[in-house]
Amino acid sequence: MAGLFGVLLVLLAGLAQPVAACVGKTLVIGAKGTPQQELLAEMLAILIAERTGTSVKVVKFDDTAATHGALLKAELDLYVEYTGVGQLDVLKGEALSDTAALYQAVKERYNQELNLVWLDPLGFEEPRVVPAGVPAQAAPVVRKDTLKKFPALARLINKLGGAISPEAMQGLEARLAQEGAREVARSFLKAGRFI
Repeated sequence: MAGLFGVLLVLLAGLAQPVAACVGKTLVIGAKGTPQQELLAEMLAILIAERTGTSVKVVKFDDTAATHGALLKAELDLYVEYTGVGQLDVLKGEALSDTAALYQAVKERYNQELNLVWLDPLGFEEPRVVPAGVPAQAAPVVRKDTLKKFPALARLINKLGGAISPEAMQGLEARLAQEGAREVARSFLKAGRFI
């Protein structure tokens, strides 16, 4: 009887393994305390879930420090950051006024120092988050280990590269007053044939 009980324990332990593996398949996307951030997080969540079948969860944070800290601790897989915020607030680097040079600088330092990857900019800047004269292009930032687990993720997210013009973002933000972020995000993705 004791032998049978031992075999059952081993079988039950084996059954627990796939459940843990399924949990690992959930992607967690962060949103930094603004309606725009919530909209962008929902946009990424819907795109990834619809195109890959992966479970995606959006988690809201109060600010950059909390969101970036969660990313570093692997509590998040990705979130949308602004180049100027990454350079000044996260990296404590010097202010750069050239948009392309700033993007390249944050991309290289995040990659080398933080094991994080900046994907393609989404197509608009958010000047309200940095000092005047410092570009603030919005772009997804992803953990390298997340990209290893989901090899097609970067290519999928980069389909949104350049897809959200400043005018489009203004229109989307205006709609947030009447509709929820998830609904606005879904209609944008459908209209652009991303899903």
